[in-house]
Amino acid sequence: MAIARVVANVASRRLPAYADSVDVIEHAQSDLARGDNAAARDRLYAALRTAPASQPILELLAYTHLLMGDRAAAGAAWFLTGKTDDDPTASAAFAALEARHPSPIGLARVLPINAPSEYYPVQAQERLLRLTAAVRSTGQEWVPPRDTIYFDELGVDTDDFFDDAFPTSGDATAGSGRPFRQRIVATLIIVAIAATSASVVLALVFS
Repeated sequence: MAIARVVANVASRRLPAYADSVDVIEHAQSDLARGDNAAARDRLYAALRTAPASQPILELLAYTHLLMGDRAAAGAAWFLTGKTDDDPTASAAFAALEARHPSPIGLARVLPINAPSEYYPVQAQERLLRLTAAVRSTGQEWVPPRDTIYFDELGVDTDDFFDDAFPTSGDATAGSGRPFRQRIVATLIIVAIAATSASVVLALVFS
């Protein structure tokens, strides 16, 4: 079986991986090598929580789904990779994904996306843009995680306090590009607010 041979090749070699996902990929490859495909799948999904844009993880996840006979799920994983729309293997998976989830919002909700669209390859970003437009054309709204900015009750951009070191397709250490100065300013604002609150409390106590 062609798919089995491809997955066997993937499982038998060490894929290039980012620092946080090396062990996960090695274990997933071992799972596949001994035929425990479900364990490999679950391990890879769990890894995407901490390495959401890892191309090696997404690629291996797609092949794992193919081996399990779930072409649509493979398409969901490949949706976020650098695979082109006309890739011989991925195109069939994309078609299966669209057939299973004909509504744009339904398709969007099954993507294993846990990072802003900018962290994914250009091909994936283009697919996400088209998908977002398709969702909006139906009168609904969907944006990839953290593509919006959320403010807490103090009016501070809470995104400044997230770890922005998500691995991208080309750099395991690259961040989101958010200026370091902006994070410092946000931190100073919080410190200033805390200090002011403490001063008010002390004034009330000793007045």
